[in-house]
Amino acid sequence: MENIESAGEKPVRRGADGSRYSSTRERILREVESRVSASTSDIVAATRLHENTVREHLERLRLDGRLRRVRAEVQGRGRPGWRWQAPPPDTVNPYAGLALALADTLTRVAADPAGQARASGEQWGAEIAAQHPDAAGDPRTMVVDLMREQGFAPADDGDEIRLHRCPLLSAAARRADVVCAVHEGMIAGILRSRDAAADATLLPFQADGACALHLRTAS
Repeated sequence: MENIESAGEKPVRRGADGSRYSSTRERILREVESRVSASTSDIVAATRLHENTVREHLERLRLDGRLRRVRAEVQGRGRPGWRWQAPPPDTVNPYAGLALALADTLTRVAADPAGQARASGEQWGAEIAAQHPDAAGDPRTMVVDLMREQGFAPADDGDEIRLHRCPLLSAAARRADVVCAVHEGMIAGILRSRDAAADATLLPFQADGACALHLRTAS
């Protein structure tokens, strides 16, 4: 699910569509990763690439789940600009162990662990949607955007949505019945903030290692 292959000392990284990153895109990604955060102008100055080129690559990296945009600190009047950050690697996610412990506990004490996990996920998804009241697009677009923000690197081909990363991969690999049910419920909760009759089905770890997501909406 990581889309990372070994190539000598440097990893070969690929986008959500499976294509290998160009040297320019990899260079821009590494430049952001070397900093706590960076503005677009910071990356332009460091790489000496045209601003439009940098903006295009930064946005593509955001869509792949490699980067995220955060608001800069307020300085003076006016709305603060955006800065770019690289999320922490999935392999060192500090919540994976906690998620696994909670999943193990739920499995022991609940009559229907997966059902309870999904219900908790739905509540979580509703809370995520409530934090984004101005999210643009139809329910499907909203789900894709918010799943990208949550670090799942979604790719939508119009038929199904492929999730190429998982923020809790190690926990999901050991307790997919519970952890993936939480994620399925989360997606359903996001959907239902726009369409009360909508639902979601998440199929973990398909042939290419990605998870397949199917949405059912009234539209």
